[in-house]
Amino acid sequence: MKQKDKIVLVFLDAIQGVNYHRLQIPFLRLMSQGMRVHFFTDFDDIKEFNMEVVSHIVVSRRCTVTNYKAFKEWLTANDVKLVLDNDDYWELPKHNPAYETYRDVISKEIISTIKIADVIWTPSRYLAKRMSIINPRVDIHVVNNTLDMDQEQWQQRKKPSKEVRFGYLGAIGHSRDIKEIRYNFAGKQLYASDLMNYPRILGASHAMSPLPVDQYGKLYEHFDVSLVPLQGGTFNKCKSDLKIVEAGYTRTSVICSNVTPYREAIEDGVTGLLCSTPRDWKNAVESMTKEKHRELAGNLGKFVKNNYDLDAINKIRTDSLCL
Repeated sequence: MKQKDKIVLVFLDAIQGVNYHRLQIPFLRLMSQGMRVHFFTDFDDIKEFNMEVVSHIVVSRRCTVTNYKAFKEWLTANDVKLVLDNDDYWELPKHNPAYETYRDVISKEIISTIKIADVIWTPSRYLAKRMSIINPRVDIHVVNNTLDMDQEQWQQRKKPSKEVRFGYLGAIGHSRDIKEIRYNFAGKQLYASDLMNYPRILGASHAMSPLPVDQYGKLYEHFDVSLVPLQGGTFNKCKSDLKIVEAGYTRTSVICSNVTPYREAIEDGVTGLLCSTPRDWKNAVESMTKEKHRELAGNLGKFVKNNYDLDAINKIRTDSLCL
């Protein structure tokens, strides 16, 4: 059987942000283009497969097996390659709600998976270097996060407004990041995700109820400027620039922290505004006009379309699979 005719097994243990953007959506596109893909939710399920027709097993962050050495031997014996897709550092800051779970279980599983992987995909060059230390022999590819623009959630139009509206769409665990802004938004329209007291911390005028991962893009219709604060540190340096991509594809301008990964994607004053201090945040917010927003959003939109096309990024995946 030719390599291109074999099946790629993709592990989807849950449908959340990471799996959705980095596995489910890209592989659904590849399936529509002829790739043979099967999603599975439990490692016990692969026992039912004829491994002679399987070329690769793709997992997000980690395999959930009890014996990694034995699993690697089984993969090798069946000539199946293991692909690890990892978009986060495995050591969480102590204030992160998932810190203890990662410390006790998940971090060890991620490191064990890195050690036995044949191919690694990651959106972060910084994280790639970290993983190459653990497994110097692994074939690592930088695979950016992006969106499927055929989805309805990314085809929203902005609600009309004469005022510049600001927005924050961070997930759980970013309380310390948003405190980097230290700006009083009184008198301004600010929409914030209604999670972990974000609206109260930011002084937001509007709280937005979170939406499922296949719908949350609709929230961008409420505001013009996306606030993307992030502290420094190893964990955050390993993050992707997905918030930049989302903004670019939804005609939203961005004000973000001058840290990796955002400083690598944003040209200050051209595709967005970078902030290093609370004074920078104050100046950036207060300088934003409708005209400035449109110029920055337009430039960012062109940048994103030229650098984050789903099919172009999927080619990196298929090339690394030799399919």
